[in-house]
Amino acid sequence: MHVILLRHGQTDENARGILQGQSQTALNASGLEQAQLLAARLRTYEPRAEALVTSDLARARQTADAVAAALGIDYVERPAWRERGFGPFEGRTIGEADVWRAANGHWDLPGAEPTAAFQERVRAALEDLVREFGSTYCVAVVTHGAVLRNILNLLGDGRLPRVQGEPPPESVPIANCAIMHLEVEWIDETVAAWRVHGVNDVDHLANSPIGAFRVEQ
Repeated sequence: MHVILLRHGQTDENARGILQGQSQTALNASGLEQAQLLAARLRTYEPRAEALVTSDLARARQTADAVAAALGIDYVERPAWRERGFGPFEGRTIGEADVWRAANGHWDLPGAEPTAAFQERVRAALEDLVREFGSTYCVAVVTHGAVLRNILNLLGDGRLPRVQGEPPPESVPIANCAIMHLEVEWIDETVAAWRVHGVNDVDHLANSPIGAFRVEQ
């Protein structure tokens, strides 16, 4: 089973370095163009996605609209694939959050979704995806930057098992409309292990004037 994980297109908040979290922000003109370029790439991407899942946040759904139209399939919404919630820091700059973290000496912002809860939500979302679409050869998911980076972290430290001999992936910022390609193999009937085929694939944006934006959140 192959899992194609896709980050949504750019929003004005991305471009301005604003924490969006679970707010219903929309794609800007560049993000809409990115979504169309991603959708065109997925028409010829191998393996071809046979099912499509999306976060229920507007910027993800708009990206999924383009992908679904290109592939001729419908999508289902799953709130578990939402971005991390940042509570009262949503709508404030990433710089403000970093200043607070530096001053207080820990990562969790006050009122935000705790790190441990966020990590567990993402891990469970991926495992639920495998159970729900276990008979599908390739499923695509439109989600968010922090979700995708969290998956890299979970693969890196082994909380998501890797296929034997598979090196830990590097934890890197995720570009808008980037493709992350994973493959799941079954160790036994209950335990799945993961192989990473690609991270931050933005070849479809290479010749576009909008480029690949790497601002997370």
